[in-house]
Parts: sequence; C-alpha cells; structure tokens
Amino acid sequence: MRRSLWFLFLCFMVTSAALADIAADEAAQKKEIDSVVTPVAGETKELFEKAKKYFADKDYKDCKDILAPLVAEHPMDSIIPQARLMLAKVQEDFEVSVAQLQEVAAEYEDQPEGMEAQKELADRYYLADKYEDAASAYKEFLDHYEKSPMAVEVHYWLGSSYLAAEQTELAIKEFEKVMDQGKQTNWAPKALLGMGNAYFKTQKFSDAENRYLRILDQYATYDELNLVYLKLGETYEMEKKWKQAFAAYQTLVSNYPKAIEVGEAQTRMAELLKTHPALQASVTIVPTPTVTVAVTATPALVPPFATVGVTPTVVETEEATPIEEAATPEEAEQEATVDQPVLKSTPYHVQIGVYSKKANLLLTEKGLRKAGYKYYVVTVNAADGTYVLYKLRTGHFATRTAAQKLANKLSKRIKEKAIVVED
Repeated sequence: MRRSLWFLFLCFMVTSAALADIAADEAAQKKEIDSVVTPVAGETKELFEKAKKYFADKDYKDCKDILAPLVAEHPMDSIIPQARLMLAKVQEDFEVSVAQLQEVAAEYEDQPEGMEAQKELADRYYLADKYEDAASAYKEFLDHYEKSPMAVEVHYWLGSSYLAAEQTELAIKEFEKVMDQGKQTNWAPKALLGMGNAYFKTQKFSDAENRYLRILDQYATYDELNLVYLKLGETYEMEKKWKQAFAAYQTLVSNYPKAIEVGEAQTRMAELLKTHPALQASVTIVPTPTVTVAVTATPALVPPFATVGVTPTVVETEEATPIEEAATPEEAEQEATVDQPVLKSTPYHVQIGVYSKKANLLLTEKGLRKAGYKYYVVTVNAADGTYVLYKLRTGHFATRTAAQKLANKLSKRIKEKAIVVED
C-alpha cells in the first residue's frame, strides 16, 4: 500500500514538471511571437505612411515600390484596404488598374475603400473615353451608395457619360437629379450646361437656350461661363437670332480674352458679319449677371491620370530644348512638334496630367519647360461639351516600350505621374 502511494506521488510530480515545462515553452513561444508581430505591425504602418507621403508628393513610382510588397507580404494587416486602393490608383497600366479597382470595390463593398474604389473605377473609364463602361460603373455606385455625399457628383458624371454615349434622354434625367438633390452645389450649373447641350443635340433649341440663360441668371460665379456664352451663341444662331448670337460671342471675347473658346467665338463673329454686316453697328455687350443663388464649393473632378488615348485637338504648344536622354531613334521621335503630322505608325504618347483648371496646367507646363521638354495640349469635351479637360502630352512613339521609357524618366524628373496613352 505504501509503495502504491509512493508511486502515485512520483507520477504526480513527473506530470506536474512536464506541464510546467509545456507552460514555459508556450510562454516563451508567445513571447517570441509577440516580439515579432508587434514590430511588423508597426513597420507596416510606418511604410504605409511613407507611401502616402510619396503619393501626396506625386512620386508614384516610389509609392508603388512600397505598396506592392506591402500588400503581398501582409494581406491581413488593417491598413491593407487603403494600401490596395492606393496601389490601384498609381498603376500605370490601365487594365491592371481597372482590375485592381474592381477587386477592391467588390471585397470592401461595405467599407469606405470599396466606395472610393467604385468611384475611381468609373472615373478611369470616363477619362479613357469608355463612356458605356463609365455609365455602368457610375450606375453601380449609385445602386450601392445612393446616400453617399458623392451621389450628386456621380449623378452628374453618369449624365455626362450617357450624353457622350448619345443617350440624351437618360442624360437629361440624371442632370435633373443633380438639380433636385444639389441645387446649391457647383454641380448644378454643370448639370444645366449638360442639359442645354443635350437639348441642343436633339435640336430643341428653345429648351437649350433656357438652360444656358438659367446658368447666367442663377450661377454667375460658375467658373466656365466662357463655355456657356459660346454654347448660347451657337444656340441663338440655330434660332436665327443673329444679334443675340453676336452679342453672346462678343461678351465671351471681351470678358474672357484668355479662354480657349475665344478663337471659335471670333470665327463665328466674322461669319456673322459677312452675312449680316449691320450687326457691327447695333451689337451691345451682354452684361455678366449678378449672383442670385449662392454656390457652395465642391471640388471639381480631376482624376489623377487618364489611361487611353483620344483623338487630340491641339490647343497650344510650347517649344523647349531637346531632351538629353533621346539617344535612340524611337526616343528621338518625342521631339516632334505638333505642326508635324502624327502618323498611325506612331500611336503611343506620354501623358503627364489631366487638368480641369488652366492654372494647374500652366504650372505643370512650367515644370516641363524647366526640364527641357517639348509638349502639346489636347482638349477633351467628352463629345458633349459639358466639361473641358486639358491633357498634357509629349512625344509620338511607334512602340509602347519606347514611350514607357520616356514616361519613367519624366516621372522622376518633374515629380508628376507620366503614363503611356495610345491613339
């Protein structure tokens, strides 16, 4: 009996020692894991903050160099949704960017990153002149995020996409929603302009005139009144209101002498004077109206970069000294000025930026001149004229590889995202 008790006591002691050893091992392992996980978590956050700074500084290459391995190596980190969204934004390749945005939009549908990815996806399509795809993406945004603060803006771009795709009735309905939901925002005059252009397209000139005049009457601080006066003049001409047409063009020329529409207005005035010479003596300037409705500031949409080419309309050029890196024949092609024909055999170009404000365009042009690059500017009116964008480009290349080489050099030199576009 005494031996049995002694044996049980030994078993108990051995078991206790084993359990203690196991507990000690588990504690050591946990300590080791904690010592590894904590620094990694801190490191991912630090790296992401560094990537955000590069993104803010428009240093997209370094931003991408940080984000790509960060997303691959730490897929479960809390910052990954934001990191993936930012990585999709800085992708040079259009198809890659679109695919990544689609993934983020689907995987984080109930999170802010998913909402932003869906909007960014639609913007990418729109700037690439893929209007049907843009309309589909904007509509999907509204299906999921109708209560979003961005809903008014998205209704506007959905209307613009429909209008560019020749679906005028659908476009007008979306522009009306902008007026219903955002009359006090600066998307309202843009929507009225879109509606006017839709009516002009369908030859409902009286309705078009009404929308243009409403902008002048109610939104005098609208920053594209120059475009409104041009469209109003064209409408008056279609209505055979020659005096009013001449006055609208003259107001544009007098009040907005640096506007891109001035050349067209002067051409139209000259044509009117040829057929109606009496206009010279009777014309009066249309006054710029006083403000009757306050407009709250809403940032204009200027996606960071476009993706595929459009048929360009050159609006201005600038000479610069030849770039020092143009050593190969293909690279040397980029020195062609806009006066030279762009052959179908050179369909690739380098795009430095897309701007809705002339001031931002001029700032980047200054950087290009300082770096010694020639460039040219194309304007994009979608096809409906509702919104003017300036695309700053350089070069004509036969291969994407040659164009990408210049794009990489430009991105480093002027700290602006340069991408390759194709006609």
